[in-house]
Amino acid sequence: MYAELESKQAFILHTRAFKENQLIIEFLVEGEGRLSIIASKGGKKNSARTALLQPFRPLTIKYKLGRGLHSLKSVELNSESADIRLKSKSLFCGFYLNEILCRLCKSDAQYDELFPLYNYALSHLQHSSEREVDSYTPMYLEAILRQFEYRLLVMLGYGISFDYDLHSDADIKANKYYELLAGSGFVFSTTPQRAIIGSDLIDIDVFLNTDLEIEKLSAHKLKLAKLILRACLHRHLGDKPLKSRELFRKA
Repeated sequence: MYAELESKQAFILHTRAFKENQLIIEFLVEGEGRLSIIASKGGKKNSARTALLQPFRPLTIKYKLGRGLHSLKSVELNSESADIRLKSKSLFCGFYLNEILCRLCKSDAQYDELFPLYNYALSHLQHSSEREVDSYTPMYLEAILRQFEYRLLVMLGYGISFDYDLHSDADIKANKYYELLAGSGFVFSTTPQRAIIGSDLIDIDVFLNTDLEIEKLSAHKLKLAKLILRACLHRHLGDKPLKSRELFRKA
């Protein structure tokens, strides 16, 4: 007999139809990770419940453990957390976060640090939605995604080191050039045309591992970080395209 768990904070990552009047919902659950949970559809008589079953809404759920799939017992808005209302490109970024979590994080695997990481990214996306659009807005969104990608890879054991040479174990030198090796780190390069200067790698390392400061963002270093992390992610995501990236192309 499976015991009912205590209430847990959660976000919805993805929802898909299951059997008649049922859904399979991919939840990100505090202290757990990604869980696949069966829920009944709200229906016209329970439109309030249906409205809750949406991405980016901070929820409190109760669920019963099962073999493979779990059963949702109750869901309500988490009154202790601010509601998230993403819009425009911040919304597209949110869908991107959800998709890579579903692709990279195994269901029922324990990821203690995943919920706070996701919450951190969502809070910045919410802040971006509330800010007046200016020249920093595109860089701010890029920075949120790059930090999330990097910290997710580290959490999953796929981290990349920006501070030492993989071959020699020597510290990265600001005035030397380095190439990315198989999406796992950098090695000294004698061909600057296809390499990255060490000072940029050092700055990217600092940016990825500290809290975001909008005024300190650099378009050049964000572009480099995107190229590096895109290569790292591709090793684990494979060739199947991300649907969320199509939203950016069409915008």
